[in-house]
Amino acid sequence: MWLTVMGPLRAWHDDEELDLGPAKRQALLALLLVRSGQPTSLSTIIDVLWGDAPPSSAANVVYRHAAAIRRLLESQFGTRSGAGTDRSSATRLVRVSGGYRLDASPATLDLLRFRELRAAAEATAGSGATTDRLRLLSRALGLSRGPTAAGIPPHIAQHPYFVAVDSEYLAAMKEAAALATTLGEQASILDILQPAAAQHPLDEVLQAHLVQSLASTGRQAEALQAYHQVRTRLDEQLGIAPGPELQSVYQEILRRDTPGALHPAPTPPKPPHQHADQRPHPVRPAQLPPDLTVFAGRTAELTQLDGLFRSDPGTESDTASEGAHPRPTVAIGAIVGMAGVGKTTLAVHWAHRVAHRFPDGQLYLNMRGFDPGGAQVTPSEARRTFLTALGVPARDIPPGHDAQLGLYRSTAAGLRLLIVLDNVADSDHVRPLLAGAPGTLVLVTSRDRLSGLVATEGAHPLMLTELNPDEARQALVRRLGTRRTGAEPAAVDEIAAHCARLPLALAIAGAQAALFPERRLASIASEFRGRTAALDAFTDTDPNADIRSVFSWSYRKLAPATARMFRLLALHPGPVIAASTAASLAGTALEPTREPLSELVRAHLLTEQAPDLYVLHDLLGAYARELLRTSDPDDRRELSVRRMLDHYVHTALAAATRLAPHRTEPWPLPPLQPGTTVQTPPDHEGAADWLDQQLLPVLLQVADQAAAHGLHAHVCQLGLALERHLDRLAHWEQQLALQRICLRSAETQGDLSAAAHAHRALGFAHGRLGQHDEAHTHLLRALSLFTEAGDPRGQAATHRSLAFRANAAGRHEQALDHYDRALSLYRRAGDTVGQGSVLNEIGWTLILTSDHRAALDHCARAIELCNSAGDLSGEAAALDSLGYAHHHLGEYDHALKHYQRALTVYRRLKDRYLEADVLVHIGQAHFARGESDLAARSWERALSILDTLRHPDASLVRRQLDEVRAFASHPAPN
Repeated sequence: MWLTVMGPLRAWHDDEELDLGPAKRQALLALLLVRSGQPTSLSTIIDVLWGDAPPSSAANVVYRHAAAIRRLLESQFGTRSGAGTDRSSATRLVRVSGGYRLDASPATLDLLRFRELRAAAEATAGSGATTDRLRLLSRALGLSRGPTAAGIPPHIAQHPYFVAVDSEYLAAMKEAAALATTLGEQASILDILQPAAAQHPLDEVLQAHLVQSLASTGRQAEALQAYHQVRTRLDEQLGIAPGPELQSVYQEILRRDTPGALHPAPTPPKPPHQHADQRPHPVRPAQLPPDLTVFAGRTAELTQLDGLFRSDPGTESDTASEGAHPRPTVAIGAIVGMAGVGKTTLAVHWAHRVAHRFPDGQLYLNMRGFDPGGAQVTPSEARRTFLTALGVPARDIPPGHDAQLGLYRSTAAGLRLLIVLDNVADSDHVRPLLAGAPGTLVLVTSRDRLSGLVATEGAHPLMLTELNPDEARQALVRRLGTRRTGAEPAAVDEIAAHCARLPLALAIAGAQAALFPERRLASIASEFRGRTAALDAFTDTDPNADIRSVFSWSYRKLAPATARMFRLLALHPGPVIAASTAASLAGTALEPTREPLSELVRAHLLTEQAPDLYVLHDLLGAYARELLRTSDPDDRRELSVRRMLDHYVHTALAAATRLAPHRTEPWPLPPLQPGTTVQTPPDHEGAADWLDQQLLPVLLQVADQAAAHGLHAHVCQLGLALERHLDRLAHWEQQLALQRICLRSAETQGDLSAAAHAHRALGFAHGRLGQHDEAHTHLLRALSLFTEAGDPRGQAATHRSLAFRANAAGRHEQALDHYDRALSLYRRAGDTVGQGSVLNEIGWTLILTSDHRAALDHCARAIELCNSAGDLSGEAAALDSLGYAHHHLGEYDHALKHYQRALTVYRRLKDRYLEADVLVHIGQAHFARGESDLAARSWERALSILDTLRHPDASLVRRQLDEVRAFASHPAPN
């Protein structure tokens, strides 16, 4: 027989798990096991099992359960395999004066085996820090599967007898962690240290060991995540900051330059399927935009950029020597020059030439430093984008500048990356994004000279000017062919001169000339003559070389509808615009809109980034705005803006409703303007893609425009429609900015209900960011306003937010109180969907308190309500929770049945993310049953979905796959 109490209470005989009976019997057995070899009086047993209020029948109940336990233990002698069992070493229950004593041995009880191995480790202590001692401690600790007697009622598990065993385990874990650090073998204990740290989340010494061990094995990003998580827990639950030991480890991580700098040691043997730095399958981003197929010239500049690879003055360039060694530090190249001079084209072209030199990937981001709409990408937003691209889950990215910067630099440490930061505003826009291992290269483009970056960071400047005459001629030859240009060389030179030899202007002129192959180039050149009034804000060339003349010449060749479309694009708040948005600006249907957009692309006045997605160069945008002011009356411009805002708001509502049909609250909107195109995404994936790719990049500008035009209902609907999606993406800073716009609009209009919704969303987002005082203030204000407005559904939603915050802080009783109030309010409002959601959330809270049986009842009721209301998503969520409760009761067959039902519903809804989420839970249930192959198969399917969605949770699933494979290849300790 084998019994375990270091974790769930379980018993096996002949490889068959035994039924231990009802909860009170299990609690009695657990008590006797932790006091193995010691007599336990009847009064002690009654005190542990019932506390201060035992029933009159308590003694009789104990006698009955003790008799059942004795029969269970004696079953080891009643089978063929037990016939020869040595009764002197068997586990037996003995009646002693006034109580009971359970006798066991290290061969039959995990706790006694743990103590035996720990004593053996202590016996080697005289030899100092040895690997044998660490091995014995690791074997002892490997016997644990969780808190002592996990699964018995919480008030019993908190008795000092059980807590004492947990303390034994904790002391041994700290001893092993300190020994591993001394020996430089931190990797060997991580598998047991991580669950121990999760079991004791507020023990600072243990958490410091975890952070240090993760960092010392090359997992800096995880180390910083672990630090930030414990810091948040200490603040939320104890109201204190990390102590000196944790702070010291954190500061050491931030100071370090290379992996392994914390207590350097020989690299331990790698488990299968893992890299040398212990990162689980790191993501290799490849974000460079496509290269220009007709790139021409810039020979000298390309050679200068190649020089960034030289480690000393005598090293050949990359194109001359593939064996050139990288610099010992991060190299920075700064391409600077006026608008339209071809900075981005050169940077992208050269980046493609050398991308193979960077094995860990390429990152690219348009920082929009000179965006006329002011939608500049902040360093914080850029870091979040890059961290997500490098596989860090969005929810694990800390909000604070220092913490985020530390995580970014630690994640990039050890990686050789090519980072292209396009169109930055100035040096300060760049500095917070400098990171990477020696050999990383950061390439920056800007209209600013970036002298600060050159002076303090050692950036290598490359001042880009217009093309020389030969290169300008070559650019036109590449577009028009040698035959046509060779016949009229003088006209080619004149066109190039009128284009100021600027690549953007040459591309536009060349495209227009290619559209009229029958025309002589001399005739085209003559049309440029005499045109004046340069775009002074963007050019510093000879006024006679007039770039506007090039734009004007191309513009005048456009059909009237296309010319109007070009002007209207200037009203859009961002550089990337979808065909459906352009259709709304023009007031035309989608299909007829595609032709003028295609004509603009052919004329090189617009770039097609993806099907139905276009980019307007800011220089051309400035020209379009000038034309718009002189060609289109104010009322028509206003009408175009109104249609665009209608398009965004109504499509956002359709997308949010598709994602959460019973959880998106419509706001009364004014009638849709005629000519507005509203899209209805076909499924969850399409809805999420539209929000992420088309609305979120311009969300705050759209909300600001709506507020400026007095469209209060539009602002409110944006806030309500986007709240859930922004939270799921962990875009909490963007959430705050949006909801503040909503609150200002609501207060301007005196709209109590809108202000209440904004306060509630602000409170939830502040809570996500760890800003607890602000969160509490906003949520209480929301509750007051909803009460004043007589809105029970709003009050209920706020109580749910308060309950969520209470659960996050470990105040589960307070959470249950808020959920009870929410449930009552939803009943008063007749909101069946809300009631179902709250019952599921109550069930989840009970799971957090280990009251899994009670959780089953609440989740089952939630399923019934959601089913009756037709809320498939809510029903699937409750099924998932029900499965999770069964899982933690050890009822894996029931868990898998409910998980499978949830999976079926999510597949029916085409909700790929939640399908993956349930697949992860299915894998966990299989793993708990010892079915590693089935677990891996389920997690592989989840990972495939998350990779397709480019979801940051993919990295977590990769880690689980690594662990299950390592577990399968490393047998448990004897």
